[in-house]
Amino acid sequence: MLAFAYSPLYFFETWLLAFMLCRWIKACIGDKYQKPIKIFIYVLFIFAALAMPIGFLLPVSKAKNAFQHYGSIWLGVLMYAGFPTLCYLGFCLVWRIHKHIKGSTESLERPKKVAITAATVSIIFVFVICIYGMFHATDTRVTEYTIEVEKKDGKLDSLNAVLIADTHMGYNIGCKEMQRMADKINECNPDIVFIAGDIFDNSYDALDDPEKLIEIYKSIKTKYGIYACYGNHDVDEPVLAGFTFDYSAKKESDPRMDDFLERAGIKLLMDEGELIADSFYVYGRPDLAKPGRGIEDRKTPEEIMKEVPDGYPVIILDHEPDEIKALSAAGADVALCGHTHDGQIFPANLLVRLVYDNSYGYKKIGDTDSIVTSGVGLFGPFMRVGTISEICNIKIKFTP
Repeated sequence: MLAFAYSPLYFFETWLLAFMLCRWIKACIGDKYQKPIKIFIYVLFIFAALAMPIGFLLPVSKAKNAFQHYGSIWLGVLMYAGFPTLCYLGFCLVWRIHKHIKGSTESLERPKKVAITAATVSIIFVFVICIYGMFHATDTRVTEYTIEVEKKDGKLDSLNAVLIADTHMGYNIGCKEMQRMADKINECNPDIVFIAGDIFDNSYDALDDPEKLIEIYKSIKTKYGIYACYGNHDVDEPVLAGFTFDYSAKKESDPRMDDFLERAGIKLLMDEGELIADSFYVYGRPDLAKPGRGIEDRKTPEEIMKEVPDGYPVIILDHEPDEIKALSAAGADVALCGHTHDGQIFPANLLVRLVYDNSYGYKKIGDTDSIVTSGVGLFGPFMRVGTISEICNIKIKFTP
């Protein structure tokens, strides 16, 4: 249980931040009002730290959703406050070691002023970046791509498609964000919409208003419909601070999730393909890590392509972009993925590039056009820094 293993570090960092903040205030204003200020800060930080575990333990309710949401904000604050705190402690340690080695009797006044200035800058930095990250988190943009796909059969010369992924509807993402997404999709006037997994955030009960969300999806206007595959979070399992619990039971979607998609007019493809407009195939893969109900081992790229008649362009929906090279080798024309969030918050967006052949955006891999979206929603911290929330408007030209 990684969530429990990391909990001492989580609470220690919370205490350390409260302690350092109290010391900074004391250094700035002296002992005046120290006791009420210290009580207020510690109570505030204790509440912030306990928000997520309280939300995890509460029964299904609006209070549970609220605690989970505010807990995810605190998780982001801890991530960005941790580094400057460590730098400050390192500065204090180096100064004291220097004094001890040199046997110096120099006053601490000079380093104290430096420390206060550095702490002030750090506090402003953390405050600004966290506020920016929260406001930027759901500021959904439209990213445009144009690709060419060779065709032998099929009637269409072009296709105006929209790709979305990682909506993570639940504690952080609700009707307001989904309505904004639907409006932007309709502005693109798409022929078809693809959803590359992680539609839900591990819990159907976390949806703020399922019926309204269904109506929002039904308001999306397309010529050929909406097609989706599931991702690793489209399963019914508890999540705490971004960590899932690895129970022995097989991870499957809540039946209400399947019913939600059907009622919303979304065609879920579970290791199966469908011919669209007698012109191209869409194939939806189960998730690599958690394939879901009724599937033990998902089909290989070679098995997928054997099922598709020759001559038709093939568009693959695969939540995790782990097997793009294999899909390319098997002959897939287009691979559409999500999962990575492009790292979501800096510097994770730099680290995620080391993991995948294509962690974000467009990349030609072999003869396959791959597009990985950073997604609409969020997972873990309610912040985006250095990345964007997006829908992808993909203009596909079918050429002889």
